[in-house]
Amino acid sequence: MYPTLFISHGAPNIILSDSKSKKNFQKLGKNLKVPKYIIIISAHYVTNDLRIISPEANKIMYDFYGFEDELYKVVYEINSDKNLTNNLIKTLKKENIDISIDESRISYDHGVWNVLALLYEKLNIPVLQLSIPYSYSPSQLINLGEKLKAFKDEAMIICSGGVTHNLGDMSYNLTSKNYAKEFSDKIKNIIENGNEDGLLNITSDINFRKNHPSSEHFLPLFIAFGNANNKKGKSVNSEMQYSNISMESFIFDENKENLKDLKWY
Repeated sequence: MYPTLFISHGAPNIILSDSKSKKNFQKLGKNLKVPKYIIIISAHYVTNDLRIISPEANKIMYDFYGFEDELYKVVYEINSDKNLTNNLIKTLKKENIDISIDESRISYDHGVWNVLALLYEKLNIPVLQLSIPYSYSPSQLINLGEKLKAFKDEAMIICSGGVTHNLGDMSYNLTSKNYAKEFSDKIKNIIENGNEDGLLNITSDINFRKNHPSSEHFLPLFIAFGNANNKKGKSVNSEMQYSNISMESFIFDENKENLKDLKWY
């Protein structure tokens, strides 16, 4: 059984940085067994109902602007797989999860390749990307994660988003903003204690909308939580960037033999 990851992916240029988060994600990747394939959910692919990208997908998109020229020259080899895509659809439909192929989605957004490039410098396995179904409630997202457990013996499920994501209030001040730090600490406590009720009720928290003017970056955490057999996640990164962007990230169902002695930056 492979672990489940929730990665707060931060800004696209994290791969050019020398940040603690980059070092932690690279260290994590070096200590993860490579699965047969990856199923990934990114905050940058939102649809009304559940979709999966075209099995012909084999390139990355530069879905951002205003960053270093070097970032637009990054090359990362990646591809999907027709048989695995069809099997995933068939399996979920048997569980009464409606899903269809999005033929127009033929490339991977930076929430996918940015994370994978940090974990795996080169990746020679298929990557299937699911959308975030915006019509789903938090409990339905957790249920989707539960149904994706059927793939954990062969695939690693990675959910890419952000514990906080208020770009309008970012700054280069090194001091963390209280509303972001308090919320990030609360999420860490919820995940480390496997508190499902706390997670389901988090959208009513006084700091939720301050940290998430729109919720797409937080929604992947519900799926990751549902996908975990052991609901108690372990923090693998706790850096705060740009004063309010929490890079808090978690591993669920980790292989303790591989990770027990790791020290994070």
